This record gives sequence, structure tokens and C-alpha cells, in this order.
Amino acid sequence: MSKLYTDRLAGKHIGVFFGTFAPAHLGHYQNIIQAKRETDGCLIIVSGYEGDRGDLIGLGVQKRFRYMRDLFAEEENVYVAYLDETNIPRYPDGWTPWLAKVQEIIDSSCSHPVKKISWYVGEQEYADELKERTAHGVRLMDRIALPISATEIRERPLAHWNYITRPFRRHFSTNILVMGSASNGKTTLVRDLARSFGAPFTLEYARQYEEESNIRDEELRAHDFHYLASGQFENNRETIQSASNNGLFFSDTDVMVTKVYAEYYLGEEDYQALTPTYDLLIKRQKWDLILVIPPVTPYVDDSFRDMSYADSDSRWKMHNRFVKEIEDNGLADKMHIVSGEVSEFDPIGYYSRYQQARRIVKEYIKETQEVDLI
Repeated sequence: MSKLYTDRLAGKHIGVFFGTFAPAHLGHYQNIIQAKRETDGCLIIVSGYEGDRGDLIGLGVQKRFRYMRDLFAEEENVYVAYLDETNIPRYPDGWTPWLAKVQEIIDSSCSHPVKKISWYVGEQEYADELKERTAHGVRLMDRIALPISATEIRERPLAHWNYITRPFRRHFSTNILVMGSASNGKTTLVRDLARSFGAPFTLEYARQYEEESNIRDEELRAHDFHYLASGQFENNRETIQSASNNGLFFSDTDVMVTKVYAEYYLGEEDYQALTPTYDLLIKRQKWDLILVIPPVTPYVDDSFRDMSYADSDSRWKMHNRFVKEIEDNGLADKMHIVSGEVSEFDPIGYYSRYQQARRIVKEYIKETQEVDLI
């Protein structure tokens, strides 16, 4: 395996493929494959600036650069470089300083001077400019074979999911958190929702950790809550980035939930010591919908749960603390209270909450991406 941050191109003839890659899709990938096979190696230049079209959706150029490295991590004749265009006049101006920067990148990306350079571009206007301004060959790529654009993906990622290259999918995944206090049916709801949409899901890491460590809620200490937060974060992250993710992901716990429980169980000093780590992980999470289940179900003693907050007042206090944590993190607009309705055939409202939650998800996807989920 090559090291894309150290192993430079060594051939006599290199192809140069540049772009914003917001995101990189299969059309880009096919073009790069062609470039690397027609030359001794392909130099990919990920370019951009603060406030560009990728940055506007949270996909800044540095992140795109890392994702492209990830995409070609096992390629021996591909080198990924980064071009900061902040101080270069915006296209269609700035060709002279832009080409000077690109030449610097070419020189630093190759182990020795190359004899031949070929530009690989997807736009006729780029081809015309490069032919006029450089002495290198220009290859105009066929974009008809895979008629997809990054703009279309940004607008409707779920509809074009299969065109998004894998490292970039994590950014466009629609992530749905189901939150609530203990014994309110959220785990079952997450399973049912995820399976009804054919989506992956994660469950509460705290339960797994406590069972493996043979420890109860009230016995948890500060170091345990550190592991709980990092473990939940990693479980969610790995599932979002897994091949099983088809554009929708569900979880019944996140770091906000763990933080609330840490505040409940720990002393002030231990809690404050953990807060910076929790807040950092919370900022790195991405939730598109947060479904909050109020404590309207019976509290079940499963010989594992802490019964100290089994009474109605304590459960509602915990519920309100969850809501406040969501609001404190600026996510109130993502939140929906899923209370459901009881009936003769659904006396606790489990099925009603499932129907309500499913409707919220479908309406959100329809409104934001114009996709009708089954």
C-alpha cells in the first residue's frame, strides 16, 4: 500500500486531474481511473477556499482532501494534493497565479522531473484555457457515461446515494437519533424503524459496557463515563461509515445522552472534568432528526436498571434535562416529541409512536430531498 502523504509519483508521464470534489462521485472516480491507466501516475488536486460550495454544507476543502486520500489509500500510482485558492482570484479570473500554484504542486508531488504532463478535464472551457495557456496535452473526459453531478448529489443525496464515493457518504448520511429516559421503548423503536427502512442502527453502548464489565448504573465512575462517551461515539461513527449504510442511520443513544447521565451520577468536579471531552464529541456528531420519547410508559425493573429514578417525577426531570441538552447544543430545530396516542388495541401507545416516528422520517426526507420512502 502506498502512503499518499509521503510516496510521490515516479513516472515520466503524469496525468493531472483537479476539482472541488464536493463530493467526489463515481464520475470523478472513473475519470481518475482512466487518467492513471493512460499515464504512469495520476496527480489529483483537491482545490477550494473558505466559503466555496463544499464549505457551505460543512464539507470544507481540508475535509474533502482527507476524504480523497482515503478513497485512494491503496493506489500506488495516485497522489492526492491540496490547493488553497483563498488568495487566488475567483474563476474565470486568476488562471496565471492558479497555474503557477499547480506547477509547484506538480514539482513537489513527483520524485523527479517529469517529461510529459496531460491534463484530464471534464469541461470544454477548461480544456480550451489549458490548451491556450500551457504546452501540455489536454484530455477532455466523457461525462455522458455517468450522467451525475456533485450539485445533484448535494441537493438530493439519498436519491443519488450509489453515485457517492464511500468516504464522502458519511457526510451525506441522514442520521436519526431516538432519545429518551430509560424504559420508554426507544431501543425497540429504533430497531423497528431501522428495519422498516432497511437501514443500519446502533444501540446503547452503556448497556453493552455494563454487562461486559459486570457493573450497574449507580456504580459507574468518571473513567467509566469517559469510556461510555467514546464507545458510543465510535459505534455510531463506524456504523455511519460502514457499507451497510444506505443513506439512513438510526441510533438510540449519543454523547448528549451520556453527558446527561454523567451529570446525574457524578460529583460536580468529575462531571466538569469530563465536560470538555463530551462537548468536543457532541460537536463532531451530525444529527438530522432527533426523536424524543417522553416517559409515558411503565418503568420496568429488569434487574439491571437503576430504580432510583423510576418514579414519574424523576423520569420527567430526566426527560426535561435531555430536552435542555438538545437546546443547549443548538439542535432544537431537529427535535420532535414522539408521544403517540393510546387506544383500546394499543393501550401504552407503542405502535402509535412507531407510526408517528416513521411519518416524521418520511416527511423530512420528502421535504429536504424530494424522495418518497416506502
